Amino acid sequence: MKMRGGYIALLCGITSLMFSCKDTPSKNHGPIVLGDSSTIVTENDPQRLKDLVIDLQPVIPETKDTTETKPAPDTAAKPKATTPAAAQPTVQAPLPNIAGLKAEFKEVTVLIPGVNAKQAGRANLKNANGAVYTFENGNINGSTLRVTGNITKVSQRYQSVVVLKNELGTLPIESLSTTTSWEALKGSNNQYKITDLDAKSLDFPDVGANAIRSAVAKAAKRHRFSRRKVAEWESSVRRVRAANQKPMYVMLRSVMWKIDGKDANGRIFSKQIRVDMPM
Repeated sequence: MKMRGGYIALLCGITSLMFSCKDTPSKNHGPIVLGDSSTIVTENDPQRLKDLVIDLQPVIPETKDTTETKPAPDTAAKPKATTPAAAQPTVQAPLPNIAGLKAEFKEVTVLIPGVNAKQAGRANLKNANGAVYTFENGNINGSTLRVTGNITKVSQRYQSVVVLKNELGTLPIESLSTTTSWEALKGSNNQYKITDLDAKSLDFPDVGANAIRSAVAKAAKRHRFSRRKVAEWESSVRRVRAANQKPMYVMLRSVMWKIDGKDANGRIFSKQIRVDMPM
């Protein structure tokens, strides 16, 4: 009986609660009106104003146009680049170790085989531009002038003189002399042939009988001959009509060579050698 009474009391409580909910009027806020401050909810709590979602800043890579056309490889055969061959230095054979006239300058060494001559002045030619020799023996004409170094040109010139030879002796006629101009010698591999120094090839002045007699008399007086002796020399050529007519002879007085070239640094040099013939 007690349990039945408890169930009845619980049922009555639930029923009264339901009726009380139906009688409570519901509050209608109506639509939100723009600019109406009464519809705006203002939150002053900073904890509630925080974003709960982290602000993401993703890095988005730029998209590439994968349809871009690539240039086709050049399959045409290309000529191979040729590397110029390095210039090989010219290997020169050393001068032969034989007797002869040898002039050793700083830039070049000159050798005339088979010619013996006595050098005048200082023997060391390293800083010299020329050298002078007095001929002793040998054969210059037909010999070969040999040089070392980078030679561009070898030139030759000579001086001839007319000499009177007869029973009175030998008299050089200095006023009847000729000096030629420089002429290039032919050669290769730094070897140059010495030519045109024989008696038949030598130049001489083209003079007549009167000029010859006058030149002979002048040469005799220079040698301080007596007046009678001068007259004898002059009389000995009274029938001579040319400077190379006997008893007049054309002889080599001196010969000179000029060697032009470039040294190891490319500087131009010029050396001269002179060989004098004793009268």
